[in-house]
Amino acid sequence: MRIDLADLEGGKGTFAHSYTPGELVLEDGPVRLVLAPTVSGELREEGRRVHVSGTVTARLQLECDRCLKPVEIPADSRFRLEYVTAKDYQAQQAVELTEKDLDLSVFDGEVIDIDQLVTEELLLAVPDHVLCNDNCKGICVVCGVDRNLVDCECQIAEVDPRWAGLKELKLLNGK
Repeated sequence: MRIDLADLEGGKGTFAHSYTPGELVLEDGPVRLVLAPTVSGELREEGRRVHVSGTVTARLQLECDRCLKPVEIPADSRFRLEYVTAKDYQAQQAVELTEKDLDLSVFDGEVIDIDQLVTEELLLAVPDHVLCNDNCKGICVVCGVDRNLVDCECQIAEVDPRWAGLKELKLLNGK
């Protein structure tokens, strides 16, 4: 979905879009869309800057960090961005950027690509750590079975790598 600024009446406008399955593809490997996203918001031109705010909702599928089973999570994100042209952005680089400038995006001055904005917001909504449940036991590092389904008898001897050299000395002395 692209919004042409020439179509805005009085420098203001609203937008809403429900994506169809397959219309928006997340290209970040383990993240997949389960429920096509919806986006809505408003635009406001102020001089040569465009302020865009709104919400994105979707349902994402990721892998459990311990057992790799698929996990579905809701993604609800509110966004507030300010768009400037590349020329204005370069002019602003001469001065020091502030924290407020982190919400600054560059566009061609005529069209804003909402699809790119939605993709970024969905990827930013992905949590750092995903578990299928709080008690997930994960996969055995020795035999590879899902420890949530099977109790393996593998012994995992954790050796502190700082002491590994001493084990070699013991073997050389024959003791």
